Amino acid sequence: MSIRQLSLRCAPVVLFLVIRVVSASTGTGAGAGESAERLLLKMSEAARTLNYQGTFIYQYGDQIDTMRVFHKVENGKTSERLVSLNGAAREVIRNRREVECYLPDEKSVLVEHRSLGMRNFPAVVPQSLHRLEKYYIIEPGNSGRVADHEVKAVIIRPRDSYRYGYQLWADRKTNLLLKSTLFDDRNQVVERFMFTNVKIGEFIPDVALKPRKPGKGTVWYREGSGVVEPINGKLDWKVEQLPPGFVLALRMVRNTARRKIHVEHFVYSDGLAVVSVFVQKIGAGPSPDRIKGLTHVGAVHVFGKVVGDYQITVVGEVPAKTIDMIGKSVVPVQ
Repeated sequence: MSIRQLSLRCAPVVLFLVIRVVSASTGTGAGAGESAERLLLKMSEAARTLNYQGTFIYQYGDQIDTMRVFHKVENGKTSERLVSLNGAAREVIRNRREVECYLPDEKSVLVEHRSLGMRNFPAVVPQSLHRLEKYYIIEPGNSGRVADHEVKAVIIRPRDSYRYGYQLWADRKTNLLLKSTLFDDRNQVVERFMFTNVKIGEFIPDVALKPRKPGKGTVWYREGSGVVEPINGKLDWKVEQLPPGFVLALRMVRNTARRKIHVEHFVYSDGLAVVSVFVQKIGAGPSPDRIKGLTHVGAVHVFGKVVGDYQITVVGEVPAKTIDMIGKSVVPVQ
């Protein structure tokens, strides 16, 4: 089985880790005296500082995954373990250096370096709110209950069709995200996440973050580590057309250990939505790793094309038109 096929098996779990949106008194919405923008900041902070464990459902398209999560923050460092409770057996372990995806049915473990550009939640800070408000309408939503917790809500509506909207429900006491939905410009839900039970703030032992011991004959696929280069350094590739508000936020260069391939990774963001562009050289002749055209897994769209000896892959939890625009305009710098 190829690296890309293994990645697709891991995708539903890893997508929750990598592209999940911001975690995030009586009455409605953010509560008396608290603006929706202020709650958004509190939700972002809660995601970076709180321990929690629980079970949640993750719906994308017509698929529903049930997962168990253990999330620990210690001395500013985050560790996380997700276990799929239905379908094919999968476990994902994340720390500040990498993501490990265990597939016992395939006797495989896929290891990817994701310490940069990896996020559970965007780093929403007061200075970035002004930028967000140019492309989104942020307003309070209705209060309610999720997993036996009182929650308050924020609604983030896109001002155009290049990005999704969000409905976020956070625990009233801790501000941790307990439920979220993504919706398109027709207000149709494209993805939903919701805890069914959760414990917040309790001690999590290190053993809870360790995977089950891999079975005999398990093969490890390690994609190597990344090397960060300044985003204002010399670029070999560029995106000629970006949707309004999207700017280059990060450039990472990676040399994969197994296949000795040089991969350039560009991250574009509007402050909330994130799109990744990967450029890697491929050998001549047919290759199972070549991707062409537009596809999607739930809310995540993927665009691929081959330019000469290079595979271009664009991935993001944004509408298809956004990925299509960016992907078609990736060209080499002359």
